[in-house]
Order: sequence, then C-alpha cells, then structure tokens
Amino acid sequence: MKFAARKSLSRLLLLPALYLPTLFLISAPKAAEEPGPAAAPVAVIIPEAANPAKAKEESPTVRGKLDEVTVYRGQALITRLIEVAGAAGLHEIVVTDLPERIEPASIYAESADGVEVRSVRYRIRPVERDVRDEVSKLDDQIRETQDLVQANAQQTRVLNERKIYLDKLEGFTAPTANAELTKGVLNAETLKALTTFMFDQRQQVATMQLKAMMELRDLNEKLGTLTRQRNVLSGGSAKTIREAVVFVNTKEANGKMRLRYLVDGANWSPSYNARTEAKRQQVLIEYNAAIEQMSGEDWTDVSMTLSTATPSLVAKAPVLDQLTIALGVGVPHVGPGTASAYWSQKKELDERRKVIEFNRSVSNNGQNFDPNFANGGGGGGGANPAANSNPQQGGGQQPSQQQLAAQVDDFDATLNDVARESQVLDLVNTAKVEKVGKPSHESSNESVSVSYQLTGRTSLPSRSDRQLIQIAALPMKAEFYKTAIPVLTSSVYEQASVVNSSKMVLLAGPVETYFAGQFVGHGDVPTVSIGETFTVGLGIDSSLRAHRQLVKKTETIQGGNRLVDFTYQLEIENFGAEAAEVRLMDRMPTAKETEVKLTLVSQAPALSDDSHYQQQERKKGMLRWDVKVPGQAIAAKAFTLDYQMQMEYDKQLSIAGLPTAAKK
Repeated sequence: MKFAARKSLSRLLLLPALYLPTLFLISAPKAAEEPGPAAAPVAVIIPEAANPAKAKEESPTVRGKLDEVTVYRGQALITRLIEVAGAAGLHEIVVTDLPERIEPASIYAESADGVEVRSVRYRIRPVERDVRDEVSKLDDQIRETQDLVQANAQQTRVLNERKIYLDKLEGFTAPTANAELTKGVLNAETLKALTTFMFDQRQQVATMQLKAMMELRDLNEKLGTLTRQRNVLSGGSAKTIREAVVFVNTKEANGKMRLRYLVDGANWSPSYNARTEAKRQQVLIEYNAAIEQMSGEDWTDVSMTLSTATPSLVAKAPVLDQLTIALGVGVPHVGPGTASAYWSQKKELDERRKVIEFNRSVSNNGQNFDPNFANGGGGGGGANPAANSNPQQGGGQQPSQQQLAAQVDDFDATLNDVARESQVLDLVNTAKVEKVGKPSHESSNESVSVSYQLTGRTSLPSRSDRQLIQIAALPMKAEFYKTAIPVLTSSVYEQASVVNSSKMVLLAGPVETYFAGQFVGHGDVPTVSIGETFTVGLGIDSSLRAHRQLVKKTETIQGGNRLVDFTYQLEIENFGAEAAEVRLMDRMPTAKETEVKLTLVSQAPALSDDSHYQQQERKKGMLRWDVKVPGQAIAAKAFTLDYQMQMEYDKQLSIAGLPTAAKK
C-alpha cells in the first residue's frame, strides 16, 4: 500500500517534466529578435513593363535637378533642369518624382539647350510604399516596432497558457495529496518538492508577465512617436508617383530642357530683427522670411526668389464690353439716397470685383473654381497642353484648352457685370457725393507687388514647421528719442525714427527688437517704401516715469455760452544720473467749431517746432513738447509742465463724449 502511494506521488512529480517543453518554451529567444529576410525594394506597378519586350522600349526616367524656386503667397513655382541624353532626334522623357502638392495644369516644359518641346503629358502611377526616403525609413521603423508588438502579444499568450496549466496542475495534485494524507501514506519530501516547483513556476510567470507588460508599454510609446513623426514629416500619403511625359526633339546630342510647375503648400511672410548698439548710431534691420514648405519635395541647393505677386497663367487682359443706358417714361428713380449708403454699396461691389479678378488669375493653374473642373489635371508644353492625359494612368479627367478659355470668358463677363452695376450706381445716385483723399477701399499694402532674390543658393526640406531665411541685413540711419505719453502710461519708451535707405520695399510684418545685444520686446513694421521713415520701438526706459493730473478746473457763463478752463500738469521723474531728452505727448479733444470751440490758452515751454508734427499731428489735437529732464529729478525735483485749455459751447447743451473720434 505504501509502495502504491509513493508510486502515485512519483507520477505527479513526473507530470511537470512531461510538459517541460511547454513550460519553458517561453525562455527561448523571441522570434522578433531573430534576423528576418531583408526588406523588399520599392515595387513600382507599371503594367506596360510586364512584357520584357516592352520593357526594353520604355522611355528613360529622370528626376532632374531642382534649379529655381519662386515662393508666392500660398504657392511656389518650381523649375527643374532636365538633361536629355542620347543622340539628336525624337525622344520621350519621363520626369518622375513630381511632388504630391503639384498643380497639374501648371506643368510647362521649355527648351534650355538645343531641345524642342513637342508635348507634355501628366500621369500618376501607384506604388507599394511612400516614395520619400525619410518617410520610407520611418515606415521601416514602424513596421519593425509593430512586429515586436506582435511578438510581445504572442509571448503574453504563452504565459497565460502556462499559468492556466499550473492552475490545472494544482487542482489535480491537491486532492491526491489530501487523499494520501487521510490514508497516512503521504511522502513529505515529495510534497515539499512539488510545492516548491509550483511556487517557483508561478513566480517566474509573474516576473515574465510584468516584463512583457512593461515592454509592451514602451513599444506602444515608440510606435506612437514614430507615427507622429511620420505625420509631421509627410503631411499625408505619397504612395503614388507623379510623372510628366515629355516628347522632345533634340537638335544636338545631350541637350537640356526646363520643366516648370506650380505647387501649393508653400507660403512666406516677412519678419524682422531690429538691432542697435548702446552708442545709438544706427539700426540694423535684419529682413527675414518665414517660409512654410509642405510641397512634398525637398528644395535642395536652389536659387530662390520670394514674391508677393499672384501667379497667373492667364496672359490676356479682360475684354471691356459696351455699356448701354436708356430712359423710360414712368420709370421710378431709384438710388442709394444717402452718401453713406452710396459708399457702402461701392465698397461691396469693389470687394466682389477683387474676388472675381483673383479667381480669373488662377483659373488656369489648377485651382479651377468651376465645379466641372474641380479635378483638373495636366499641364502644357509649348502650345500643346496636357489635356490628352490618359485617365487610365491616373491623370483624371482634365479640361481642354477650349474649356479653360471659356472659363476665362465667363470671368470676363462677370467682371463686366460688376463694373456695370458700379457705373449705374454712379448714374442713379441721388445723394451729394464728395470724397476727399484716397477711396476708402485703398490701403497702403494694396497693389504692392515686390520680389526678393536671395543671394547664394538655399536648401529647404519639406516639413510642417516654419523655416526662417534671411533676405538681407540693412544698416539704416536713425534718430533716437524717448517718448512719454502719461495720458496712456507712466512708462517712458525709447524709440528710433528709421529711414529706409535700402533699395528694397519693406513689407508689413512683426519685429523683434534687440538693444545692446539684449532682447527688449516685440513690435511691428508697416509697409515701408524706399526712402520712407518708420518707427522702431526699443523698449521701456526704466529710469524714467511720467504722470498726468488735472490741477484746476473753472467754469463761467458768458452770454449764451459756457466757458470751461482746464489746467493740466505733466510730470517726468528721472532716476538716472544723466539728463534725458524726452518727447512729452498729450492731446486735446477735437470737435466741429460750430458745436464746441477748443483753445490752447497757454503752455510752457512752447510746443515742438518739428515740421512733421506741425503739419500732421498738431491738426489732430496732438500736443508735443521736446523737453530735457535733468538727472536725479525725482519727487519734488521732478520735471513738471503745465498747460491750460479752454472749452466753449452752448450753455443749454452738455458734452456727450467723443466715441467716433476715438475709433478713427
């Protein structure tokens, strides 16, 4: 009987050994860590090349070299230099790897050296993987990480199966051991060995499960990071190859041609750094361009131009139609009625004209606004457009030359309709119209079209973040001064009046200011013509403080009018050791003299005699004194200036405020 009991427990001890291959399978090296087969090369699906005989007849495929880039607001014009190898004669060249953000209708080829362009055709071919090297490398890393995640999941499943087996083994051995204990035949050594084995196995499984969980967490974080990097870098899928098939006639062997096309996903805006030294002799204006380049191809070693023009492929001016009017008996005379209504309608019509004019200018470069042409495709070479693209090759249905011309004619007719409404509005208007100065719709930036050719050659990768490139560094003469405006702030600011002595127009943009090598703050630069003066802020002068207060107010009645006298005191404290020259600014209200008469009764010292101030600002009620504040002028020794202003108006009325003047 005892022999039988020992035999039973011995069999129990042998059971785990029978399953050792399963129990310790998890200890084998991970499948994902073993070297696998090499990655397959990019597979390009070209049905025509399936036949070896046809493959020999395929046209040579070239990428060419990016040579020139002109960046517009929202688009860029790319120029590739293509070498046409081979003997003189007819050739078909396939220019491949065109960017994903290309405007197909803008593709145009022209001769560069002994090449005559006959036609250009645009096509799209699918591929298995993203065609860009950086994205392709990230795809490899993502695939490898995904394989490790799968291996981790398999490892976790094996650990779970091992744990389930241990649970079953424990459920089988416990009743057996209990039965032998009841019969008094239990082998203590055997039970101890079995218990130790069970606990060791559970400890090992728990440790390996924890390790697998931590590895899975790290792998998921890495996979998320790689995916985000790919999204930032690519900005979308590029699993197609875009190509231009160019049919040329070379007059000599090994000629050259240029392929030009527009891409979107490109933009630029001006920004500035203004730097001045402590000596205050001049201001260095660093004119920069913040460029957004998400065209889908890297611009490497290119000649770059920045332009504010709108790229237009419409060369013909709009046609001016005849305007006919007529008189009719009993026709009501309908017009705006008031001058404000007239100007409002004129402004609305002018805005409509601008939109139509813009749409017309871009209607031929792939941005067709007619829904029928929303999927417009190829471009043209010489007089031969890419309207004959084969839809089966991915080019899509593209508008013909006649359709594009008809679309431009539609825009011309719409422009004439808007112009007719504007002219008829002039004829039927019944209100008195008097406009002084520029029309209300004009602005200083309107119609400013400039181009900047960057010196040297530039490289810009295609990526989502803005990239900064310097256009020019321009030392300019400047007049430095301090401005105190106590009615607005107690701080005193240092500023520089800078003359644009360069040979380029400065476009409106933000500026970062540096004084004596230290960053002092942000500001903005308006559009500045050549020779024009503009102001650059140099930050707060912490050694000066300004204050303003009303010290006296009296009111009298004279006949039917009310006379109110105000005395204001302006104060500047100088905590520095040296005297400071300050432009002290204040203002008087302005109003129609028939309603309110305002008079500057007295002031000491006299107002500034600066010619620009007297001609421009003084007429607007601005008060300016050019004063010199002594050093250490603080508290009771502070510099003070008093002035008196008188206001006269009908005693039956009261001041209601000047909100309109404040908004102008």
